[in-house]
Amino acid sequence: MTTTHAIDVEGLTKRFGEVTAVDEITFAVEPGEVFGFMGHNGAGKTTTLRMLLGLTPLTSGSARVLGREVGRETIEIRRTAGYLPAHYTLPPDMTPRQFLHYVGAMFGLPRGVVAARAEALLQRFDLVRAADRALRGFSTGMTQKVGLAQALLNEPRVLLLDEPTSGLDPLGRHELLELLRELARDKGVTVVFSSHILSDVEALCRRVAVLHRARLVAFGDVEHLKAQHGVRTMDDLYLALVRKEAA
Repeated sequence: MTTTHAIDVEGLTKRFGEVTAVDEITFAVEPGEVFGFMGHNGAGKTTTLRMLLGLTPLTSGSARVLGREVGRETIEIRRTAGYLPAHYTLPPDMTPRQFLHYVGAMFGLPRGVVAARAEALLQRFDLVRAADRALRGFSTGMTQKVGLAQALLNEPRVLLLDEPTSGLDPLGRHELLELLRELARDKGVTVVFSSHILSDVEALCRRVAVLHRARLVAFGDVEHLKAQHGVRTMDDLYLALVRKEAA
């Protein structure tokens, strides 16, 4: 299948035994777009992102990332993607600098390239002074910054972020949102991120997908969706969609 989309999802479904975590969802993400993924805990957001990277096998349906088929070309997808999971643990005895070099080696990048990119990312996330401290003593916000740095180390063309502003203070959140805008605008990186902070989604995204109880209940232009449901904010839109599903 030929596509001009960065991500194509058709009828994507995941079942864990008798539990349906993702139920036949279909959406597409444009190249260089910052795309919002909304939904309550357990709605299926994390499972969908993991399926796009081949970390969770599909039950049915299909997905393509940069034209490559999930399940058949998973290694190629991972080489061009960056990923920050919602819940993760960094090696406590490593330092940020050591960890970034380790991640670079996993990607098979030359040492000189890894060293240059690691230093640039340590600078970007204000981690230079902590670069040689053991990760075990890091705060939630600092840990999140290291996680974001590793997601960018391979200079991905697609960036999948699961609750990336979690644990960040207001300044850190602002800096991250600016970085995502810059990556999409200046480097053409396609960004898909989920967030419970709906104001972040509204500030960054022209288009969104909304999941509720494993189903896709809305997909499209934010302003169009708000007008369609007669609301003015992203919070009100989400509440309107949930109430409609519950009716």
